[in-house]
Amino acid sequence: MKLKLLDNLDNWLYKYQEQQLHFFWAFTVTVLLSYVWQPLVISGLVITVAKELWDSQSTRHKFSWIDMKWGIIGWIVALVIVTQFN
Repeated sequence: MKLKLLDNLDNWLYKYQEQQLHFFWAFTVTVLLSYVWQPLVISGLVITVAKELWDSQSTRHKFSWIDMKWGIIGWIVALVIVTQFN
């Protein structure tokens, strides 16, 4: 029973790995760069959009609204964190 739960958790985490990466990249870049210079608070959103535009031109990847959504969510969470600690 316990092993099955761990297997299910492992499958769930790796199933959404791409979305997790978009969330954490947008979040991390926004938080770190906003402390360097406040106007860079937009950086996580810019990186999210730029990455998806890059993917749309790539032969190996494609544009994904799901990836865009998770990048934007990461950026919004970072905005909340940054505004709480300023």
